[in-house]
Amino acid sequence: WHHRRHRGPAGPLTGSLTTDTVPPSEPSLRGRTVLVVSHDFPPARSPQAIRAMAFTRRLAAEAAQVVVLTRTRLPGFAEATVPANVRVLRASPGWLEERIDGLVARRRHAEVDDDAQPAADGKVNASPAALNWKGRAIARLRRATDTLCFPDGRALWVRDAIRQLDALCESQRPDVALVMHEPAASLLVGRHLGKRGIPWLADIADPVLAPYTPWHWRGRATRLEAAALHEAGAASATNPATVELLAKRHGPLSKPIVVLPQGFTPMPAVPMPGGDTLRLVYTGRFYPFRDPAPLLAAVAATPGVELVIAGPEMPDAVLAAAQRHPDAIRLAGELGHRDALALQMTADVLVSVGNAGTAQAPGKVQEYFGAARPLLHVFHDAGDPAPALVRDTGRGLACPARADDVAAALRELLALKRAGGLATRFDLSPDAVQDYRWDAIAGRLAALLAGLVVDGR
Repeated sequence: WHHRRHRGPAGPLTGSLTTDTVPPSEPSLRGRTVLVVSHDFPPARSPQAIRAMAFTRRLAAEAAQVVVLTRTRLPGFAEATVPANVRVLRASPGWLEERIDGLVARRRHAEVDDDAQPAADGKVNASPAALNWKGRAIARLRRATDTLCFPDGRALWVRDAIRQLDALCESQRPDVALVMHEPAASLLVGRHLGKRGIPWLADIADPVLAPYTPWHWRGRATRLEAAALHEAGAASATNPATVELLAKRHGPLSKPIVVLPQGFTPMPAVPMPGGDTLRLVYTGRFYPFRDPAPLLAAVAATPGVELVIAGPEMPDAVLAAAQRHPDAIRLAGELGHRDALALQMTADVLVSVGNAGTAQAPGKVQEYFGAARPLLHVFHDAGDPAPALVRDTGRGLACPARADDVAAALRELLALKRAGGLATRFDLSPDAVQDYRWDAIAGRLAALLAGLVVDGR
């Protein structure tokens, strides 16, 4: 439900990934209190919630205490399991969103610890792929609040979040803070930390100003993005292309922007499916800038290939394609994170679809690494960084978003499957993707935050 609504040069890209832990002689978070400001946090279903939980767990392994400032959880969803030294503060998202929460909760299955490891048998618990009339009404309400509120309707959370932040600072002042963009409401809260003299890292992740930003908010989005980069003690993005874009927009910056990509958690080894059918799995959303049409057409035109799609609010084109080709395209409905991971392990090949007109790449590519399956990435834009990632890791194939090109890739993969060569054609080893494990990425984050504490003395 929480998703996108629609001094010198910046310096070298310091996002080279490393799995090293912080040496004893280096700055450390030991004995410190770390604040994590993230509007999304489990059991919320969003890539940002997964990222926030991964970072929180790693920070808790080093710091004395971690305090997470987030929004209230949906009724009917159990609080996610966190380490004993993590305290979760949940601020109100506003009266309208609280009422929407009640409607949303009644449409969904209650879940416990949705970020846990998946079951190895691949069994999943799904919600419908299409919105009913209540879901459509909720979507219209959200579009209305997005039009009226900057950066979108989730800004209604900021007031209570700042109130709780002030109370926290009076009782237990954090030593350093991580502020996680998406939504940009978190950055509005993060700027308040500067007034309190608390050093913070702006995890911009993806740009605040994006091609889908409403035209009437584009000026304010640009200014908020710039303010976060200049006011925070450090900043991060998910890929070098985004770093270059941000540096070009807002440079010169006093410190380079660091790359902290999306990551994955290794999953239990599960054999690939048998038989002569190539089973493709896609888990995630299809946005207006992430068009599945070439993929759907290619699957329908390639005998011996089946595509399983799991995600919420499927576009009409996807629903129609599944009705026309029920043997080739199947909808698994909306899944929680654990169930999505379980479904991924039933695949021969995992499919991702790139974004058009933006330097952002789906974090799904890195999440797929955990299943140790070949990838097929369909890209719309020459600036999409995911094809290089797939190529450099040896993890799979990337092809342009044209039905003929996708169909050719599918025929190649199908032939490999039938010849027993999928596992040997691609590098599915843990070493190929070890830099994208959540623990490696979060270890680098912890070192950056520890450096801010030292610099702030």
